[in-house]
Amino acid sequence: MKRSTLQWAFLTLATVTGCTQGTPGGPGTASPPAEQATVGQTEDTFNLSVPMMASTLQQGGKVEATLGIKRAKNFEQDVALKFADLPEGVTLEPASPVIKHGDADSKIMIHATDNVIPGDYKVKVTGHPTTGGDAEVEFKLSITDKDTFTLSLPFLSTTVTQGEAQTVSIGIKRDKTFDQDVELRFSELPTGITMEPSNPVIKPGESETKVTLTAADDAALGSFDVKVTGHPDQGADATSDLKLTVAEK
Repeated sequence: MKRSTLQWAFLTLATVTGCTQGTPGGPGTASPPAEQATVGQTEDTFNLSVPMMASTLQQGGKVEATLGIKRAKNFEQDVALKFADLPEGVTLEPASPVIKHGDADSKIMIHATDNVIPGDYKVKVTGHPTTGGDAEVEFKLSITDKDTFTLSLPFLSTTVTQGEAQTVSIGIKRDKTFDQDVELRFSELPTGITMEPSNPVIKPGESETKVTLTAADDAALGSFDVKVTGHPDQGADATSDLKLTVAEK
């Protein structure tokens, strides 16, 4: 039982701190002593570590990842990180991070555009010290389809008469596991038209929300297109047009 507990603790620690499976860098890689070649880290070298599991994010999303460093005896240099083989549409912030000599890791934010091709990728991470050889390690990245939604507005124009009010239902269609709040934003309304609430939110589990349009006695007459934008907590916005007719009383 004691042995099983120790094994579980080791696996948990490895999952949290990441793993090192790449090649070492630093001055010590030039001519490592024979007796150190297979036992531990060679003096004056370093290894990079990355998350054991792939970092996963959706199209249009972002995720934070931690890249660590394991320093052997006497290695105290700054290490600049460079990345290769990033999928098109994926960017990093910062683009060229540096693990300072007193730091144990560096955090990066990974951003994906809406058009990134979903799939599993291997990103090459190179650690470049001030002196000595570079270290390399592979970073696993998984891009998934974004959970999307669309807005549903009345097909026919909504008519509101001067001095009166009209209620409009705005629906939402959710794809896959999309369960975020969606805030509705409206382009400039015709002169004399007000809306309540002015910025409604469709909550998870809700299929629609209602807004009330009120026309002043002197509201501008005519037919208008009001742009409605659905803004989720994460991911891309969705838009649709509300056709509005203001009639004379």
